[in-house]
Amino acid sequence: MAIVYISVEKKYHGGQVNDTTTELLCIIPANVRYAKTISPNAKLLYGEITALCNQEGYCWASNDYFATRYGVSKTSVSKWVNQLKEQGFITVELRYKKDSKEIDQRRIRIVEEPIKEKKSTSPTKGDDPMKETFKENTITNTKNNNTKNKKSACQYTKSQLHLAKTFRDNLAKDFPKEMSRVNVSRWANDLRRIHEEENIEMSEIEEMVTWLATHDFWSRHVRNPNVLREKFERLLVEKKAQQPKKLKQKRESLPEWVNKKIREHSVSPEEERELQQKIQAFNKMHV
Repeated sequence: MAIVYISVEKKYHGGQVNDTTTELLCIIPANVRYAKTISPNAKLLYGEITALCNQEGYCWASNDYFATRYGVSKTSVSKWVNQLKEQGFITVELRYKKDSKEIDQRRIRIVEEPIKEKKSTSPTKGDDPMKETFKENTITNTKNNNTKNKKSACQYTKSQLHLAKTFRDNLAKDFPKEMSRVNVSRWANDLRRIHEEENIEMSEIEEMVTWLATHDFWSRHVRNPNVLREKFERLLVEKKAQQPKKLKQKRESLPEWVNKKIREHSVSPEEERELQQKIQAFNKMHV
């Protein structure tokens, strides 16, 4: 078992992270360290998850947190998490906001190393019957949890199924033969996984599917949800680049003389009498 100390950010209530760090125990057991079914980065991530689990009993960190910490994309982190989950090293619990399908929090927990069953059914000298009972309960609970996970693996919503059909129908115009073989239910489940495991809102996924249908290149190269998931970040950049930029309105300043007050010329009594005399003389000439 490899044991090291790593520095991680402390967590306030509500999932907020401050700038201070603390050293926590990071454990990578042999069954994880020498596993050939997961990548070296997934093993490193496992160690950090154990450290964060030591804070509150579960790992609260999001894909965005790990992506920033390791300097990689959220997609890469998601792949590592899925590797650990599929190999049974961790469990992932998603908590949703009240009366909403929006993910509020993800909790990752470490799965203890599976206990090997003994061939002997009767306790021998030195065996503890209580320990045997505990092992049986652990194995039973693990089987029950695995059964629940298999059932929940296909719990997509009606809106996700509808989006999967829309995705297929958009592609059917150019690839009718290929799309006729599509399992729409599987596509709906793949879209659900993009939403839950990548923390991408369904509205964003729906907008992306709509945008793909209008793009000459990507509409021919993104032909299933798995490719959509793999290319999502790149597609977001291109989609944003295509959006028309708002023209900045240039405000022209008025000339200075507009704001200047016109100075009124005051007339003296002598000038006023002289002016009146001229007006009277002018009127007499034209009578």
